[in-house]
Amino acid sequence: MPPLFLLRHGETEWNLQRRMQGTLDSPLTDRGRAQAQAMGRALATALADAPMETRFLCSPLGRARETAALVGVALGLDPARWVEDARLAELSYGRWEGLTIADIDRERPDAMATWRADPEGFVPPGGETHFELRRRARSFLDEMRDGQVRVVAVGHGVSGAVVRGLHLGLDARAMFVLEKPQDAFFRLDAGGETRIEAM
Repeated sequence: MPPLFLLRHGETEWNLQRRMQGTLDSPLTDRGRAQAQAMGRALATALADAPMETRFLCSPLGRARETAALVGVALGLDPARWVEDARLAELSYGRWEGLTIADIDRERPDAMATWRADPEGFVPPGGETHFELRRRARSFLDEMRDGQVRVVAVGHGVSGAVVRGLHLGLDARAMFVLEKPQDAFFRLDAGGETRIEAM
């Protein structure tokens, strides 16, 4: 498997507010932009260690595209090199999108605990199932494994954790609790995964 570098978007305004984003968007904070720039610098070093042909992919959602653009500046990359891939988009939270965790807790106090305990069985109201997310993540990962080029992909917390979890052979519960940093990223290859610090 050629290396796959998997990045999450930088911190957003809604991340700070603990608000569910899913398929909605909010802009990066100043800290989020600094995180993206730092990931770009760290990625430039990682890519320079073993020069090879590289594809650059990102989620079509604004926060991922903004992060990709900032990473690209650090790489000296032509913005046209970024290709959007809908399979990298975040899990849809349905009617929860735009709500804070506190809002959800007031509406259904057991929701988060239930979701954590059974991510395959629990679905946010009107949202995407874990099975649906795994199916598109598997399609993406299989294509990357069959390819002959290194890939840099900018995505999201939950969708990225599912790609990593599939690569590592984890079950849904283990995928659910994987760390989702915004100041580090992961190199996936035949040996597993390596965390690369950016800040």
